[in-house]
Amino acid sequence: MKRTMNRVILPAVVLMLAVLAAAPVLAAVQVVATLPDLGSVVRYVGGDDVALQVLCPGEMDPHYLPAKPSLARKLAKADLLIYNGLELEVGWLPQLINKARNPDIRPGSRGAVDCSAAIDDLLEVPGANVDRSEGDVHPLGNPHYTLDPRRMVKVAKYVAERLARIDPGHGQAYRERADIFAREVAARLPEWESVTATARQDPIIIYHRNWAYLVDWLQLSVVGEIEHRPGIAPSPRHVEEVIVAGRDLGHLLVLAASWDHRHVAEEVAERAGGVLVVVPAQSGGKGGPADYFSLIDTICRDLAAGARKAEE
Repeated sequence: MKRTMNRVILPAVVLMLAVLAAAPVLAAVQVVATLPDLGSVVRYVGGDDVALQVLCPGEMDPHYLPAKPSLARKLAKADLLIYNGLELEVGWLPQLINKARNPDIRPGSRGAVDCSAAIDDLLEVPGANVDRSEGDVHPLGNPHYTLDPRRMVKVAKYVAERLARIDPGHGQAYRERADIFAREVAARLPEWESVTATARQDPIIIYHRNWAYLVDWLQLSVVGEIEHRPGIAPSPRHVEEVIVAGRDLGHLLVLAASWDHRHVAEEVAERAGGVLVVVPAQSGGKGGPADYFSLIDTICRDLAAGARKAEE
């Protein structure tokens, strides 16, 4: 009896194992995002259906990321490349794509996702003649749209559609998560705008025009820029002009990113009688905000704290 059962059961077990081994395994979509905030959106929209890697560390200015071979290796097996566009990554991403030798993520391919395509209201799009002597001018428009959560809703929905195109089996889940992201942004907007109400009434000097979309969203009153030409260290003469323009305005704030030249921002704030507000310009940095919502929380909170200090 025992031998008979073994003759029946063992072949069945072997057959079952063979079927399981032959069955397709639904692997997560391999996604590489260039920037931490884009990665945060991908993580939110993709959920457990994506495996994510991010190229640029949160504490590094994304204009100047070195094109290391280790980053190219991350791109080599990517199904989807999520990038900012508008030439923000132009100094390093084309090199990495070439080194990766992955046809699925080359520009124009199904796996290359330029998130700027989702933004229909770009700021600071220059005329036809762009003079590079004026600094790191972006001929397609200001690329720092990630600092406006309203525009990031558009990015989330665009990412969801591109994920659905490459992974239609989870398409509905991607779209639903993007809708949840949009609702969360809508729920948080009144609080962010309320917290920064005083700061929005104060004159502000910014270091670099990476704050343009934040300024547009919160309607901040910018009265000067420390970096006269983008990407070029400000001259002493220009710094002096900014200081003179900021004096006697009252409740002045000086807004800088954590990677800007802090000593220059400190000089402007001190000599113009303002308050220096240094905040991360993207999430994911060491000891900084871990995700996109935490980033916007931090920026709004620190602007509010600066405004309170300026009133003292």
